Amino acid sequence: MKDFLDSTLKSILFVILAIVGLCMAFIFMASTAIALGVMYVIARVRGQNFSAGQFWTQSRTRARQTQTDFQEKFHKRKFSTSAKDVTDVEIREIK
Repeated sequence: MKDFLDSTLKSILFVILAIVGLCMAFIFMASTAIALGVMYVIARVRGQNFSAGQFWTQSRTRARQTQTDFQEKFHKRKFSTSAKDVTDVEIREIK
């Protein structure tokens, strides 16, 4: 009897979590559709064309450029020393 109640409670919890997850996904999709609609209306008011594909392409291009700029700014240069530069080596034994 205890196993039945335990499995029933676990099943109910799983179903509740699944429903909550579906609601969250629906809210995300709805908010994305609303945002795209607002962007479309703003573009029409300004007299420009708007498409989601074009927006995402421009967004990716800006992101790649930002990443490239960041990597160039903080690029670690590799310092190499040739055998000619080493003149003396001292070895110490630590106990």
